[in-house]
Amino acid sequence: MGREKSVSATPSGKSGKKGKFYAVHTGHKPGVYSSWPDAEAQTIGFPYAKHQKFNTFLAAEEFVKTGVDTSAEPTYYGVRVGRYPGVYTDLETAQEQIAGFRTPIEKKWKKCRSEEEAWEFVRSKEEVSTPISLRGDLESTASTDDARKGGKISNIASKRQKRNDGSALALVDNHGEYPPATGPLPLDAEDGFDGTVTFNPLTGEPERKTEEQLGARKMQPTGSFSGTVEIYTDGSSLGNGQKGAVAGVGVYFGNNDERNVSEPLVGDSQTNQRAELVAIQRALDIAPIDRDVLIYSDSNYAIKCVTEWFIKWRENSAKAKAYLKESGKPEDPENPASTWLNSSGEKVSNEDVIKAIINRIDERMLARGKTNFQWIKGHANHPGNVAADTLAVNGAREARYELTLLPTS
Repeated sequence: MGREKSVSATPSGKSGKKGKFYAVHTGHKPGVYSSWPDAEAQTIGFPYAKHQKFNTFLAAEEFVKTGVDTSAEPTYYGVRVGRYPGVYTDLETAQEQIAGFRTPIEKKWKKCRSEEEAWEFVRSKEEVSTPISLRGDLESTASTDDARKGGKISNIASKRQKRNDGSALALVDNHGEYPPATGPLPLDAEDGFDGTVTFNPLTGEPERKTEEQLGARKMQPTGSFSGTVEIYTDGSSLGNGQKGAVAGVGVYFGNNDERNVSEPLVGDSQTNQRAELVAIQRALDIAPIDRDVLIYSDSNYAIKCVTEWFIKWRENSAKAKAYLKESGKPEDPENPASTWLNSSGEKVSNEDVIKAIINRIDERMLARGKTNFQWIKGHANHPGNVAADTLAVNGAREARYELTLLPTS
């Protein structure tokens, strides 16, 4: 019994290490062990011993404390203030949304056990802020919620990060430095965000970046104030083609662009194809009518509807009208000749949206604004397409959440 060895977290970060960890919640000596024989020794002869194996130390440690396995539970991250507010299941993606926003972390996002809880956080009414790049360098103030927690508003506000003016440091920790995400911002901070701070993917807490992280570089799209406006559109339908499907629309003009759209698809038809078309319609409604635009979409269907197929559909409808007029035959109420007809003589799906897009393209042409489309492969890690997809998925998720609020009777 003297050879057993338990595992403990170290300042070097080994607590996040992956492998096999054996957690003993109830036993001779509760703890986390790196080998089964050591853990088994704590359970043999102990009544109602409780133990379990985990892949990470943190999950094992949590089991030792609570006796509950939380590693398999889905995690949702609600982002209330950020580039694209919504609910995310990936921590890294959620963190990217809040970077550069001065609002306190606890008001920007929250780790939740259920999607419903995450949406409640996103929709809850709290003081929010826009990116510094959009509203200027505003002073951060503490909310009354901070005061209710027992702290003075003036003291709490002073602990939040502000730009370093070179004055003497105060409120530092035992090592002579501020804790991560507190204290003055460094002189090279951009958009009110400390680039030396990141969030631990295991705990969600802020921590200093490693040398490798500080040296990493990431490409970001940039916008222009002249020339062609490039827009990325996408549609998403959760449960597409099935009863109860919900769809969302995404339009991406650029990073932090106020024109970006993420919203549920309106109407009874909740298909992915209709969402793709409505996204294009929304993009053209928002874009300046006299500016050339290039719309990127991963939907060949949507692009061909508004560039090729509609011509033939209009011709089919015109021919049907002429035939009925000459023959004197009655019109088919199911497929009237006044509507666009496909090659089978059936009503074209999503005709209303397609017509609205064609009308808008014609209006733009009169204002000397060209409208062009470019197909791109979906889910191929193209930054603009990924952003539009994220906006569309969040719109669909919002629609699904709104359905849960409807009365069941």
